[in-house]
Order: sequence, then structure tokens, then C-alpha cells
Amino acid sequence: MRAALIGGASKGLGYGCALALAKSGHTVVMCARHKEELEAASKSVASESRSCAIAVACDLSTPEAISEITRTLEANQLEIDVLISNVGGPKPGTVTELSEADWETGLDLLFRSTLRLYGLVLPNMRRKKWGRIINILSTVAVEPAPFLAISSVLRSALATYSKLLSKAVASDGITVNSIMPGGFLTARTEALEKEVATREGLPIEAVRKRVASNIPIGRMLSTDELGAFVSYLASDNAGGVTGTLLPFDGGQMTTV
Repeated sequence: MRAALIGGASKGLGYGCALALAKSGHTVVMCARHKEELEAASKSVASESRSCAIAVACDLSTPEAISEITRTLEANQLEIDVLISNVGGPKPGTVTELSEADWETGLDLLFRSTLRLYGLVLPNMRRKKWGRIINILSTVAVEPAPFLAISSVLRSALATYSKLLSKAVASDGITVNSIMPGGFLTARTEALEKEVATREGLPIEAVRKRVASNIPIGRMLSTDELGAFVSYLASDNAGGVTGTLLPFDGGQMTTV
């Protein structure tokens, strides 16, 4: 039985990935900051999937998180075969509004946390000649959003880093792919909608209607849909898919 490590797994996209991987037979190690919320999520995943779901309450933006995850893996005699690199979004704002401290916080949350997770899982993956690394990014990695400056810049950087990594580890049987979700109904998107509503002086319902109208398929996507796609990328059948940056946005992106 393979083991998967999922960041931001207490809700939203991370939870959807954890549930799908658990249903496909993986032992899932679920990470998030808020202990009570995470433990409730892990119990829900275990109940729905009948797979083992282990909660590790930690802040991935700190180096201490890797130590906590390592202790948990050792206690459960687990090695990670599948990494879902996913964290919450950084502070919103434009490049002229954000401070140097905001960017440093964003670097810890998005970029440095990812590099530490890679460092945690890659040695065992390379030894076993098999592994799957899947980054949950955003469409802003390719189409920058002015109000999401930190996310736009750093997710683009992660996409480039992951492309380089995919080439470096391909001969070890490890695939590295990045997904750009867009148009998903999560707590994060609801918070951003509220930010936009406040900024523009609009009712929240008007903002939500505008968001949905910009999605060609005419609806918001569900986390179950993302989970199913992640399960495929994590499978043996996807061994030839690596180094990709894949939109999952209901056709919303305009880039070819």
C-alpha cells in the first residue's frame, strides 16, 4: 500500500485530494495548521474511504513542520510515495500595496515550504525508483492576477522549479506535475470574493455571479473532480506524464 502526503488537507482542494487518494487505496498523511479541524477531516476521510488517514497538525511555512512530519512517518513506519504540495493562498494585494514583509511571508508559505517537502520525500522516492509529486498551483501561475501579486509571482516560480526538477528525477521513475485549478468553490475563493466585494462596493452575490459567468462550462468546479484527476496522476498509468503545467479551470484560461 502506498502512502501519500497532502498539504492543506483539512478543507478545500487539499481535502478533495486526500479523500480521492484514500478511496484509491492510499494511506494518507494529512497536514494542516488547525489541529481540531484537521483531526475532524482525517476522521471523515477514514470513514468515507476505509483507508488509514493520519493527521499531522503543523505549519508548513516553518522548518519545524518537516520535523513533525518526519516523527509521524517514523512512528507509523511510513515512507511517502505521493506528495501533494498544497498550501493556502498568501496575502492578497497588488505589487504597490504589499510590503517586503508580506513577500517574505509568502516565500515561506509557498516556495520554501515546497522545497522542504521535496527534500523530505525525494531520497526515498529515488531509492525506490518510483514517486509522484503533484503541485497544486493556480491559473495565476500563467495568467497573473493584479490583486494576487504574491501568489502570481511565486506560483510561476514554482512551476519553473518543478519543470527543472521533473527532468532531474525522470530517470528515477519519479514524475513531477503541476495543476492550475481555477473556478473551484472553496473557503479560499469565498474569502477572495468577499475581498473583491468590499473593494468594489458590490454585493457578494453579484461577485459570485460574475465569477461563474467567466467560466465557460457555466459552473464552479467541485473538489471531487480535482481529486479524481490527482488520483490518475498519482497512479502507475500516468508514468509517462511529467513536467507538465495543467489547467483545471472549466476552460477559463485564455492562454493557448
